Amino acid sequence: MRERIQANEWEAGMGIPTAVLRKAREEAGIKQGDMAARLGVSSNSVVSRLERTETTDEAMARRYLEAIDTEESRAILTFYSREWSISDRPAFGHPDRELLWSAEQALQQLARFEGSEDYDALLAAPINLFRTNLLSAAEFLGEVEHSLAWIGSVGVGKTTALSHLTNLMVPGPGGRPQPVFPASGGRTTTSEVAIRTAPAFGIMVEPKPEDEVRLIVGEMVRAAAEGAGGVSTEIDRAIRNMAELKRRKNPTDPRSFIDPIKEMIETGGDQDDVVQDIVNRMRLEQRTETQMILSETTVNGLEWLSKNITAINFGQHARFSLPQRVTVYVPESAMRRSGYRLNVIDTKGILGTTERADLMAHLAEPRTLSILCCAFNDAPGTEALKIAKTLQELRLDAVERQRVILLALPRGDEALKVITEDNEPPEDAAEGYAIRAMQVEDSLREAGVPPIPVLFFNAMEESAPDVWSALCRQIDAMRSRQHERLSRFVALSHDLVSNTDAARIQQARITLADEVERMVGDYRKLPNVIRPAHQRLLDELQTSHASSIAAAVARRGNWDNFEMHFMIGSGVRADANLRTAELFSRINGRLDALTGRFSNTREAQALVETLAEELSEWQQEFLGRALTIGRNTFKPYLDKAEGFWSDLWARYGQGSGYRDDIAAMVREWFEETPELVEARNKIDARLTDAWDELVLQQLVEATRISEVEVGL
Repeated sequence: MRERIQANEWEAGMGIPTAVLRKAREEAGIKQGDMAARLGVSSNSVVSRLERTETTDEAMARRYLEAIDTEESRAILTFYSREWSISDRPAFGHPDRELLWSAEQALQQLARFEGSEDYDALLAAPINLFRTNLLSAAEFLGEVEHSLAWIGSVGVGKTTALSHLTNLMVPGPGGRPQPVFPASGGRTTTSEVAIRTAPAFGIMVEPKPEDEVRLIVGEMVRAAAEGAGGVSTEIDRAIRNMAELKRRKNPTDPRSFIDPIKEMIETGGDQDDVVQDIVNRMRLEQRTETQMILSETTVNGLEWLSKNITAINFGQHARFSLPQRVTVYVPESAMRRSGYRLNVIDTKGILGTTERADLMAHLAEPRTLSILCCAFNDAPGTEALKIAKTLQELRLDAVERQRVILLALPRGDEALKVITEDNEPPEDAAEGYAIRAMQVEDSLREAGVPPIPVLFFNAMEESAPDVWSALCRQIDAMRSRQHERLSRFVALSHDLVSNTDAARIQQARITLADEVERMVGDYRKLPNVIRPAHQRLLDELQTSHASSIAAAVARRGNWDNFEMHFMIGSGVRADANLRTAELFSRINGRLDALTGRFSNTREAQALVETLAEELSEWQQEFLGRALTIGRNTFKPYLDKAEGFWSDLWARYGQGSGYRDDIAAMVREWFEETPELVEARNKIDARLTDAWDELVLQQLVEATRISEVEVGL
């Protein structure tokens, strides 16, 4: 952002970023001493002082660039000589700077046309439409920040892969590179880790609330006492380290360990007292730090990060509590280079359900590429396939918008052990990958899932830069829709100004408005419920771990790893998709018919095509609102259902058939509780309101013709 602001000051004579000049000199292979001679200054110290400033004034910048006299320096001169008056000027190194310049020219052209004698007031609506689309597409493309969300099951190797691919590695034993982050075969990372670029190395920790820590300790104690359930291995390990209650080797049986928590219980301690004792031993009152910072110029900054992240993750840092989320800051120079400013998110490993709010949030984010990691032999993998199916059922547009990629992670010579159609092994790993990619495509097709791009990466044997480049190309693909949109509206703006028929466009607008009015009347009523809201929750209860279900029950459905309220909201979204899919299809069909009718008026066609694009966005907004409606509407009823939660909690530890019994109890509560008739009625009313607000009224507003326009 700073460079963008400085770049806009060229016309005012306030200079451009000096870093751009220095880079041009370095890429030309000119040393500072030689540069001093070209500039006619006394010594290279003059150039050195100049290049330490943030900006260089216009006169000196021109002199400097002309002295370099390369294609690059001439391109910089041209770029900063252009006048940007409407949209934001990007940095010179922006990958789409020429396309963004064409958008700025189109915006200026529209502005000049509005002030010319050729302007007709009938063109105000299409001009505003074109300007809005030019600005919104330019805004999306102008920002180069994107996120890579790594999603995969516990132990699949995603943390190791992302460390190699981002080049966030440190020397390990024997000098062999190892990941900055704890990665040792799964069940290692206690929380989600986000990696962001910053001027310095740093760690920021969002700790778990003390009440949540106490609940976790309670689950550990109960598991130790009853021999069932418990918490994840990584959380168990961190708490034991914090409380100094690590298991000890059994001197009489080398195949077993002695658990000090069991000893505390066996010595007659009440479970609540043991919980309190463990919490006291954790010294949470001393673990109040939330951040650490180290200068970018410090030697061995990555080693500093690795040491402290590992200590925090394993509960071995005396000043930090159990993390809910960790954000790691690294200088851009520490990460593998890219044309974009990339954040990396290492999500919590999947252990059980994939129906998690955090995963769906990443998949729904327009600027995030979600990388579904799976084992090579298992590709596409149970979890990745389930996520892909969920995207279909919820009508989340991540696959359609190319925001999802599958990354298969082979180990050793697995790629050489696949079998060809001739029952022969492949000649090399590349052929093995091709065979597996074909099998993945078949698996997705059999599951009714659209194709998803597939990459392969063997962290121990293959070139990380090549796979990293492939990931960056997928971000290019994510941005391609906005590329196409911006290019299209640049051309449309030129056509509108150069060769327009205001009367024909106005007639097309009237026809479109009339058709939309008829569509609103035809599709105002939503069909009845097709799939009950609680069905997705029931499906997850049948397949998830008993301990995860029990942990969610203990928190009355509010647990990140098994959030029942989110699953119910997803159920309402899935039903809303089923109920409206045909309506959206019919609206799109009628818009397509109008496009054919307006074949002789390109501007009118653009009005309809843009409306169809916006309809797709409104569909996502409506379905997102449906999830929120479902989650929020049922929550108050669940919160006050004391007997329901008590009965669910009492079932834990009472023998086999736990998941089936819990699912049956949940089904009965949802289907037999009289008060929930009111909840369902509220959902229907709120969905109807959302349909009217986010879809029908949006259609009307987008095509409205004012009385003044009618009279023109």
